[in-house]
Amino acid sequence: MTVRRRGASPLTVTLLVGAASPSDAAQLATAVAERDRGGMFEAGRVRLARVAAGTELDAIG
Repeated sequence: MTVRRRGASPLTVTLLVGAASPSDAAQLATAVAERDRGGMFEAGRVRLARVAAGTELDAIG
């Protein structure tokens, strides 16, 4: 999932998120980017990531 920040300090961030749908992935990725980086982000490119079975991902909590 790629998200972009608009404004005076543009920034593109690529995040790996687990979600049930591309729409859910976009919402989650923009929320994480806004929380961690500040500013307003918009969803860009959504791609299916292939993750090996049993791979642990960090949870947001």
